[in-house]
Amino acid sequence: MGLIGSIDPYVQGTSFSHYVEQMEFIFSSNDIVEGKKKDIFLSLCGITVFQELKRLYPSTDLKTVSYADIIKKLKERYDKVESDIVLRYKFRCRVQGPGETNENFLLDVKLLAEACDFGEFRDSAIRDQLVYGVYDKGLQQRLLDEENLTLKTAERILKAKEITANSSQAINRNGAVNSVKQRLGWTESRDNRKVYEDRTGERGRRERSRFDDRHSQYSHGGYRSRSRSQTKGRYANFVCHYCKMRGHIQKNCYKFINEQKRPVKFVDEAASVENPHEYFKRLRADYDSDVESDRHRSSSPDGPQGADKASQGQ
Repeated sequence: MGLIGSIDPYVQGTSFSHYVEQMEFIFSSNDIVEGKKKDIFLSLCGITVFQELKRLYPSTDLKTVSYADIIKKLKERYDKVESDIVLRYKFRCRVQGPGETNENFLLDVKLLAEACDFGEFRDSAIRDQLVYGVYDKGLQQRLLDEENLTLKTAERILKAKEITANSSQAINRNGAVNSVKQRLGWTESRDNRKVYEDRTGERGRRERSRFDDRHSQYSHGGYRSRSRSQTKGRYANFVCHYCKMRGHIQKNCYKFINEQKRPVKFVDEAASVENPHEYFKRLRADYDSDVESDRHRSSSPDGPQGADKASQGQ
């Protein structure tokens, strides 16, 4: 029949006395007699402890050594007793870490005090170390301001501060979530579903007004596209002679351009009326006559303006 409970092999660097104490609970729960304790211990302690026993008893068979002698030798080997000055130095150097809870700090200080043998000065030493080593300077000042501070009072203040801090964090998290929901307009309905509030107040009117202003920029009658030069550029102060709007001139007016558009007469349409060859020949003749007229005007001694006057006199 197997053992009730289990225990891992001993890890060097940890307290061997605590390991033996845990082993005794295994023996007690399984009603192990004294003669069987050594065999079970050597079976469960691990290879590290077994090799250490071989070094401690180099020429002795472990079967002839009692369980009490083995435990005594191993305690002397693994649990070396430190001097009182070293233990008290560790106690005085114990301070709370940035992320350490007040309760863990309190328990560790008490554990270190047990090994220092303070006697009647034990409670006062623990109280002083709690005040000195606490990380929160505001909490430290509160402990210093407390009149007739005792260890019991210091423990109560430390635990109450931690409970209050945890509660405040929970409230702030919930408050932040609710604040975002309120800004977004979300509320909790009766059937625990999220519904969106109809923004009919002042904020909704402002948003609709801004939308209408932006929309009106692109609507004039049926359609009006706003020119880029209407708000900036060289024509910012000009008034269009066609649409009477400020910000552009007539040649850049989209309304004027759209109304002046005419269907393009393609070559195929011209060819359906007359022969394409005759059509392009006529265009060529018109172009040559225009070029000849311009050349005559430029060669006139009075310049182009004199030629225009002469032609008008004729």
